[in-house]
Amino acid sequence: MKWSQFFSTSIGKKLLVGATGFFLCTFLIVHLAGNLSLMKHDGGQAFNLYADFMGHNPLIQTLAWGLKVVILIHAFLAIQLTIRNQAARPVKYAVKPGNKTSSWFSRQMAIMGSILLIFIVVHLANFWWKMHYGSLDSATYDGKEVGDLYAAVWFTFENIWLVVLYVIGMIALSFHLVHGFKSSMQTFGFNHPKYNGMINFIGLWIFGILIPVLFAVIPVYIYINQI
Repeated sequence: MKWSQFFSTSIGKKLLVGATGFFLCTFLIVHLAGNLSLMKHDGGQAFNLYADFMGHNPLIQTLAWGLKVVILIHAFLAIQLTIRNQAARPVKYAVKPGNKTSSWFSRQMAIMGSILLIFIVVHLANFWWKMHYGSLDSATYDGKEVGDLYAAVWFTFENIWLVVLYVIGMIALSFHLVHGFKSSMQTFGFNHPKYNGMINFIGLWIFGILIPVLFAVIPVYIYINQI
């Protein structure tokens, strides 16, 4: 079987969804590390220098565009798999099987994924577009002039509804990661009693709780400190 034919099968698509998902998990860790500097009391210096580096380094920018492609591939394949799974079972259960055949998390993946996709679009419009194509005030540190994205972020999170949207987005991210991380591990053959405890711990407590909570804390912290 050719590679092109393999990746048109359900297992091939699941492998691609898992691989792109792992890449996105790595991005989340790096992105969170930079965003936490928004809560530093340094007038935005750490965050603005981080944003300037990420926004102008050629290698980082290449990876950033690759990231956007990966997000689209991940979403497209996930939608395809959902449609294919539903088509394979055209007659719905008279009684929903519940946890006997799937976890609650897995049954909400389509809804949570859709919320997450909307959140990503809003997030890119608010910050990525503004940084690269909009107008930002400037800030100068040690003679270097950079865009003041820090001020733009703080201004954005004066709006309580955007704060609420970001918290909802992180709840969706949490549910998505709890199921997605474990499912990807199973797809790649790591479903073994020897590793399941560690996989469940990392999927639930690190990617499912810690990372989304820390992301959600940032807009809440900014809003509260501007009341």
